[in-house]
Amino acid sequence: MRLLPIDMRYPTVVRRVVSEPRAWLFALAFALVCGTTAFPAPPARPQGRDRLFQEARQYQEKGDWRQAEACYLRFLREVPDSAAGHSNLGIVYVHEGEFKDAMREYRDALKLDSSLSGVYLNLGILYYHERDYRAAAPVLEKFLSANPGNRQAEELLGLCDLELDNYEDAVTMLKPLRDGAGADLLIALSAAYVRLRRMPEAEALLRQLLGSANADSAQVHFLMGQTYAGLHNFPQALEEFDTVEDLDGTWPNIRLLVGATEARLGHYSAAEGNLRAQLQKTPGNHETLFTLGALLNKEGRYKEAKPLLTRARAIGAQNAAVTFEWAKACWKTGSLDDAWNAIQKAIRMDPKNGPAHYLYAEMARQRGDGTTAQQEFAAAESLSTKMSEDDILRLSEASQGR
Repeated sequence: MRLLPIDMRYPTVVRRVVSEPRAWLFALAFALVCGTTAFPAPPARPQGRDRLFQEARQYQEKGDWRQAEACYLRFLREVPDSAAGHSNLGIVYVHEGEFKDAMREYRDALKLDSSLSGVYLNLGILYYHERDYRAAAPVLEKFLSANPGNRQAEELLGLCDLELDNYEDAVTMLKPLRDGAGADLLIALSAAYVRLRRMPEAEALLRQLLGSANADSAQVHFLMGQTYAGLHNFPQALEEFDTVEDLDGTWPNIRLLVGATEARLGHYSAAEGNLRAQLQKTPGNHETLFTLGALLNKEGRYKEAKPLLTRARAIGAQNAAVTFEWAKACWKTGSLDDAWNAIQKAIRMDPKNGPAHYLYAEMARQRGDGTTAQQEFAAAESLSTKMSEDDILRLSEASQGR
């Protein structure tokens, strides 16, 4: 019999995993965008306009961004269809930290001249920096179509795929870049492997990282903990999650992770302590309310579990697992009609939940419905109660990302 319901999951932080790579890649990207030579002057124009463009470029090359901006703006009022003018103004805006203005100028430049492949990279970098991954990905793909093998663009596109939950694509893009890659890229690739449940590959990468200067990285230990959980090595998973908490006490939902792992190991008292500590930090956290309620149900403490599960249902999605646990608490505390309606709903939501069928059978028998009871007991027996590796990870993949 399971310790906790079938979709008991762990909070993941895949988006946090790539937060450091994001800063690192943007630093490189910023150097690339700002370090490149400005676009050359447009085709011959009346002398005054050409002089204004050249003056703007001179200010740009000197790093006098305010003057460069003023000159480009004056130039573009005279020559609004200059792709070079918009592109260079975009570079100036990047230096000034005006990223949205820079994106607008890059887009305008590409509307005027779609052959400016470098502008696609610059625009993709800025979309990525602003976390608009859906916009960044096609722009980076456009750049790579003209510049195949550009490592920076491939790294950024791989990270976009990771952020967009396109894990197979992320692995396809990032795996060939492993040789000579920094820790950040390897962490991102490991995260993709974990999400794909390719645990042996994740473990190999993470062991490589733990044997390097990243041995004290909370990110690496977190991913290693998820990997061990996916391999059902819960003692090692607990050790890794404890290490995460030691290294970074602000890690999101870490006490929930530790508590859930303790529960899997049958350490009920320790699990409850950690879950209650997490609930104090995040009193409105749906997953903590659900996990603690499920644990109390398991211990037969249904009166304590019911209000927690009621809050979980009110705050978050009423999924099959929450509905099942709430039905159990209602039944055991005498709310029989609520329990009867909830258990039927839980089975409709997850017909393969064997314990739910068993509980439904018991309720039917108590109500004198022998036919339904017999059918549901048979259904419960026919369903495997074996816990899959997804059970322990799925919960966290619904939690917030950083």
